[in-house]
Amino acid sequence: MNIRTAKTNDIEKILSVLESGREFLQFQGLSQWQDGYGPSRWVEEDIANERGYVLVSREDMICGYAALVEGVDECYENIKNGRWDNSHEKYISIHSMAIDADFRGKNLAGAFMRGLIETAEIMGYRDIRIDTHPLNEIMQKVILRAGFVYRGIVEFNIPDGKRKGYQLSR
Repeated sequence: MNIRTAKTNDIEKILSVLESGREFLQFQGLSQWQDGYGPSRWVEEDIANERGYVLVSREDMICGYAALVEGVDECYENIKNGRWDNSHEKYISIHSMAIDADFRGKNLAGAFMRGLIETAEIMGYRDIRIDTHPLNEIMQKVILRAGFVYRGIVEFNIPDGKRKGYQLSR
C-alpha cells in the first residue's frame, strides 16, 4: 500500500469510496455524512488544490481517500469543553477519511492514517488535527491508536454538526 496525491481521473473511484463510507456510517446509525453533508462535494476542489490523497493497493486499486487541508479551519476556532495545544505556528487538518467497503477490516485505516501523518510531517507540520462524530467509535479508535489526543468539541454549521476534535502535536 502507498499514498499518493489524488488525480482528476481518480474522481469516480474516490466518489465510490466516499459513498461506501457514507453508507457504512448510515448502517451504524450515525448522521455523519448524511443528507448531502458528506465530503463528496469537495473532492474536485481537493484535487484542484492538491490536498486530496488516495490509499492505493499494490494492484493500483484505490482503497481509501482523505484530504490534508492546510490553514485555519474556521470550525476549529471555537473549541468547547477543552482547548488546542497552540505551541506550533500552523496546523494541518485531516478530513474526509474513508476506506472502501471492499478493503474494510484489514487494518488499512490505521496504515492510511500513519501515511497521512507522515505526509503532513514531510510538508513541515508538527500540529495535525482531525475530528469525528461523537458516536463514531470506529474512527475514534483509529484516531487514538495513531497517537492523537482528544481536545474538545468543535462544531460545523450543519445539522448535528458537533464533532470530537483531536490533535497530534510533536
